[in-house]
Amino acid sequence: TLNVGRLNYKVFYRERLDQRSDSTRLQNAAKAKNLGLNLDLNNNASQRIDFLINYRQLQIVNEKLIQQTPENTLLGRVDFDKKLWKSALTWNTFYEIGSGLELKKEFLYIQVNDGQGIYTWIDYNSDGIKDLNEFEIAQFVDQASYIRVFTPSNEYVKTFSNELNQGVFFKPEKIWSSKAGALKFLSRFSNQVRLRINRKTNNFKSSEVFNPFYGNVRDTSLLSSSSNMHNTLYFNRINSIFSMDYTYQNSLTKTLLASGFDARAQIYNELNFRLNILRKYTLETSSQIGNKTVNADYTSGRNYDLDYFLIKPSFIIQPSTSFRFSIDTRYSEKKNSAGETSFVSEIGFQLKYNEANKGSLQAAFSYLAIKYNGVENSALGFEMLESLKPGANYKWNVGYQRSVSKNLQISIQYNARKSESNKTIHSGGMEVRAFF
Repeated sequence: TLNVGRLNYKVFYRERLDQRSDSTRLQNAAKAKNLGLNLDLNNNASQRIDFLINYRQLQIVNEKLIQQTPENTLLGRVDFDKKLWKSALTWNTFYEIGSGLELKKEFLYIQVNDGQGIYTWIDYNSDGIKDLNEFEIAQFVDQASYIRVFTPSNEYVKTFSNELNQGVFFKPEKIWSSKAGALKFLSRFSNQVRLRINRKTNNFKSSEVFNPFYGNVRDTSLLSSSSNMHNTLYFNRINSIFSMDYTYQNSLTKTLLASGFDARAQIYNELNFRLNILRKYTLETSSQIGNKTVNADYTSGRNYDLDYFLIKPSFIIQPSTSFRFSIDTRYSEKKNSAGETSFVSEIGFQLKYNEANKGSLQAAFSYLAIKYNGVENSALGFEMLESLKPGANYKWNVGYQRSVSKNLQISIQYNARKSESNKTIHSGGMEVRAFF
């Protein structure tokens, strides 16, 4: 390791010997050699650059003890942070490339206690068998009875990976808030961009291996891909009376499975508006227009491509810091590429009451009217109906939290929903927390 001014050099060589038992004693199983270079440059408090390159060679010493293909892997990484103009502009970049072997994955769903899972099972074909295409992300707590567990297969795939994390946050109020005229007006705007991409492919092409933006989910050489681009433009971000923001988001995921792949994509544009009419009254509106796509070839009946629109106006009354009441409405439209449509109208209210250092009470009720012209008992129907039924639907919940003492807290939660021709579904829970 060498230090030259603000630049730190580090050259390293490491060896690792793995041992495994043959049922009588430990035997040498594999040996790994690592050679690398690390550069760390800190010019000043507003900038940091970190560079790393590492080459790893794996040798299998005893093939009877370890069933793994010997491999050579390469890892390269750049991490860069920069602040400009009194931190009005913050820039963060992380880029990494590598190569190696990866097991193809299989998955299964395991039932857990009600409310402690993520997925729900819906027997679409009414055969009593839990098929992989019959599990959906639960919309309500009482439905969440399954978790998805990935299990490794016996098949290895050569992979070339890259990852990019990029963040840019521009806050001009730090430098222009004291100015006049056009600069004063521009200081009301701010913008934040976040980009994260993680890709793995089994085909070595420089245009694909080193390019994180190549993400065609239909490419058979693309083993997995996860990308999320989020940009928000703010106006009056810290103003207490009036503010607006516009968000664009584009997310895509693809997962390679032993029996195929599962790909999902969502793109939307969102506009939010907030106006404090008086100190006690606030008007908020959120609108969104976008597209959702699901493309899975490991099973059937799960693919869809739908466009949607929604708007959610709310009127909020908050006479004090301890009490808040809101009237919430929502209207949404969804249309699948095959012609199925749904229309959802919702109106309801929420109230919250807080007592400092004692507890809180919150309650909500909503009425939903849904029109849908497709097959209810399907993956598309579950998405478009939001796990409810066509016609009139009701949802309500009550939650209470109380601090019994400094070290003891109790929480009670009750949820219910009712759809046409269905019985009311009630669910509740209680939790006690002790702080030591």
